[in-house]
Amino acid sequence: MKKIFRVFLRDLKSIRKSPSAIIMVLGLCFLPSLYAWINIKACWDPYANTGNIPVAVVNEDQGAIFNNKKINAGNEIVAELKKNKSIDWTFVDEWQGNYGLNEGKYYALLDIPSNFSSGLVSLTTPTPEKPAIVYRGNEKLNAIASKITNTAKDHLAEELKVNFVNTVTKEALKLIKSNSNTLNKSNIVALKETLNEATKNLGDTQNQIQNANKSAENISAYLSRLQTNLPKITDQITKLQNAAESSKDLISQTKQTLTTSSNNLNNDMVDVQAKNGQFQALLSQLKNSDGSTSDLDNIVNQLININSSMNSILKSDLDYLQSIIKTNPNPNINSLINSFQGLDSSVNNASTSLNQLKTSVDSGAPKDTINGEIDALSNLTNQLSLSMLNSSNSLYSTVLPVLNNIGDNLNNNLTDISGVLESTKVVVPELNALANYGIASSQLSVNQANELNNKLSSLSLDLNNINNKMNSLSDDDINSLTKLLSMNTDELASFISSPLITKEVDVYGQGVFGVGLTPFYSVLAIWVGVLLLSSLLTTEFKNSTQKDHLNIWQKHFGKMLLFLILSLIQSTIIVLGDVYLLGVNPQNMLMLLIFGWICSVTFTFIIFTLVAIFGNVGKAIAVVIMVFQIAGAGGIYPIQTNPKIFGMLEPLWPFTYGINGFREAISGPIWSTVYKNILALGCFVVFFFCMTVLKKPFHKLTKTMEHKFKESGL
Repeated sequence: MKKIFRVFLRDLKSIRKSPSAIIMVLGLCFLPSLYAWINIKACWDPYANTGNIPVAVVNEDQGAIFNNKKINAGNEIVAELKKNKSIDWTFVDEWQGNYGLNEGKYYALLDIPSNFSSGLVSLTTPTPEKPAIVYRGNEKLNAIASKITNTAKDHLAEELKVNFVNTVTKEALKLIKSNSNTLNKSNIVALKETLNEATKNLGDTQNQIQNANKSAENISAYLSRLQTNLPKITDQITKLQNAAESSKDLISQTKQTLTTSSNNLNNDMVDVQAKNGQFQALLSQLKNSDGSTSDLDNIVNQLININSSMNSILKSDLDYLQSIIKTNPNPNINSLINSFQGLDSSVNNASTSLNQLKTSVDSGAPKDTINGEIDALSNLTNQLSLSMLNSSNSLYSTVLPVLNNIGDNLNNNLTDISGVLESTKVVVPELNALANYGIASSQLSVNQANELNNKLSSLSLDLNNINNKMNSLSDDDINSLTKLLSMNTDELASFISSPLITKEVDVYGQGVFGVGLTPFYSVLAIWVGVLLLSSLLTTEFKNSTQKDHLNIWQKHFGKMLLFLILSLIQSTIIVLGDVYLLGVNPQNMLMLLIFGWICSVTFTFIIFTLVAIFGNVGKAIAVVIMVFQIAGAGGIYPIQTNPKIFGMLEPLWPFTYGINGFREAISGPIWSTVYKNILALGCFVVFFFCMTVLKKPFHKLTKTMEHKFKESGL
């Protein structure tokens, strides 16, 4: 060991004696950190600047007539996009849009066709045609930008769908309510009673026919009573058929919109959770900001706007749920309302805290005071995230089944009523004909009376079937239909069009995108640092004399010790810069430093051993390993998205365990995973330590190859 340290100390003296060597060593210490910091900073928060991405919008919509009103959905879309600052929407004509897209001026183009409004209106007709917005992306400019613009397009389409479903549902419910005077519980009950009475009279008629020879006059009287009831039945059937026919398409559309509304409510929850994520990101930015009061005030104003938006969405959804509970009492829905009230209360508390924070910022309060208020807000938003998740689960298990039952009950009830009415419509003419025939035949012979009795038996069977169907309609079925018709159309339409909000909860809360890339670029920079050391510094000890009596192993490990110290300095600078220059906030700072040092030791053993044994070939091997690790260690994209071969090779790369170790330190450690990563990196050290036994047999071969390479003049 003394001789190993003697080699190390002699290298240090050589560096100290040479100013150029000192400068080179200092450069080698800082160069890898610049590589990491520049890449991380470049990817720090790219999605915060999507408002600078130009997207062309071409509106060719000619409008349409809906419900005796002129509408132009294209103009409404343009008006909404002008308020939307998430993308740099540019409004041009068709030629300018296509030319600018092809020339690279715009990343994408949205073309609203001339028949867009008419396509929307056609959805309320028996022959609907889906309206289309033409989206064209210029993938040549930038692949990621195309994904961003495509997401913006999908969000726009979702908003259009919600607004359209709201309008159509509102009009459909109004039309149903306009017919509710005839399609009501009293008329349906009256029809059931009339059919029961007709069945009873028909049975009486059969009894009288059997006694026709004894009392023909009684038969005529009973048939007259039956005939008297027929106009009443016919009149009621006609009214109910008209009402049912006018409601069939509307109830079908209502069921469809109830189903569609589930997806819309889901997007509403996604929107609130996204805003909550933005709120938390801005809080982190505010806490780490050293800007002027105006900069801090600007961030606080953004927080107030986001909080106000979440409050509006929650308030609207809460109103809708309360309107539903009025007509459909349900303990689960009532529980969901309580959850939403809790969310609304939390958002209101956040509003109060934000106003206090704004006052502190405007008054120039101390940084500790402001940070304390920011921490309180962070705790409040974390509680809000958890409450949103519970509300989302409750919504999926309670409200959605209620909505589905409403649509199914409407459709089933209307189907039963239509079947009953159709059957009754066929029977009534037969009843009327039989009544006339019976009255005219009251004086016929016994044979003719028996023939009439047989026909009445068949008719009685049909009428009993109709009665059974009518009796299957329970009071709950009729009440469900009448309750729906009595609900407020505006509230129900709004709820159906957007009944769900999605609550997004960050498990580890890394915040901005750049924090997630910090493990990959930091580990990569440590590898690059060792690779630079092996390229610019020699792995051979050349200052020995015969008096030193150094063997090949002492020279090897003495030289490696210099590489280890320099690599440890590199990793320390990288980690400290990640935290104090870039603003990465690790959960465990000591663990972050330890994993940086472990990576330095591991990578030094790997690269130094390869170069010491194989010379320039070893450097090439180290570069090849680095290339494979960049693609196959899961540093940026999930390894499952790569070709299968990369997933098979992932456990063989030290990057895999170094990156995972950094992630544990930044986001919060799971100790079993931490120990696993440390053990894996230790295995690499042991393996390449054992590989040093190859240095002696390869030493002469490597020397010969390097000598011949120098002779080549390259």
